[in-house]
Amino acid sequence: MDVGSNERQFVGRVDYRGGPVPGWVHSFPVTENYVVVPEMPLRYCVANLLRTEPTPLYKFQWYPDSGSYMHAMCKASGNIVASVEVPPFMTFHFINAYEEKDEEGRVTAIIADCCEHNANTSILDNLRLHNLRSFTGEDVLIDSRVGRFRIPLDGSPFGELEAALDPEEHGRGMDMCSINPARLGKEYRYTYACGAHRPCNFPNTLTKIDLVEKTAMNWYEEGAVPSEPYFVPRPGAVEEDDGVAISMVSAKDGSGYALVLDAKTFKEIARTNFPYGLPYGLHCCWVPRDNK
Repeated sequence: MDVGSNERQFVGRVDYRGGPVPGWVHSFPVTENYVVVPEMPLRYCVANLLRTEPTPLYKFQWYPDSGSYMHAMCKASGNIVASVEVPPFMTFHFINAYEEKDEEGRVTAIIADCCEHNANTSILDNLRLHNLRSFTGEDVLIDSRVGRFRIPLDGSPFGELEAALDPEEHGRGMDMCSINPARLGKEYRYTYACGAHRPCNFPNTLTKIDLVEKTAMNWYEEGAVPSEPYFVPRPGAVEEDDGVAISMVSAKDGSGYALVLDAKTFKEIARTNFPYGLPYGLHCCWVPRDNK
């Protein structure tokens, strides 16, 4: 199908393994040859859907005994090539995924990274408006990390999940992520996301994570709430982090501005103040001027 089209094409079907109902999927990653479908214990709940008042988990319920799984589907055939059990996890956003190969170039596993909230569904309650408005200075934002899954393709029944780096590097906060789009589905080194400067009740920093050196660089401004830092490569760039990270920021005084950081040094190179207050938005996007 054409790039940018809204056409939909059926690829395949994944049957959930845990019960009693399907798990919630907010996002999923892809590699060059596979689609990765997560199945976490946060599952749909008919009883919660029928309630007139919202429940702590909205239309979901946490079923820790139902198991957690990662499914890998072949893009070409739609066949499931791996379905492995993994430790419990809770995530909204996957960062990227790529294929791990042996010395002879054969794909042996899939690596999938996500913003993982340590299997803690309290993140849903953290995002309620009254909780965001009632910050008392206590450190109430739950801990998060870059969760790295390894999905073996040799028929093994179990996969792995571990932190890709020490979460203290990014303040134990991790969500709203982006990468260089040229690395989508391929092995990569850098990701840009919202982290935390403690104490806080919401992600309040921007962070650049180096997954090779396992370090992070952070931007923070007191009282500011930044949106997802969107990476925009420099025209003609060769290096993965040659470009800028752009974020829409809600300032402490109610104003807003667009922030531009050098993606290499993660230092501010420009900001543009808006002539109006800026309501917070989770995500960000970039539309090139010559985009058709």
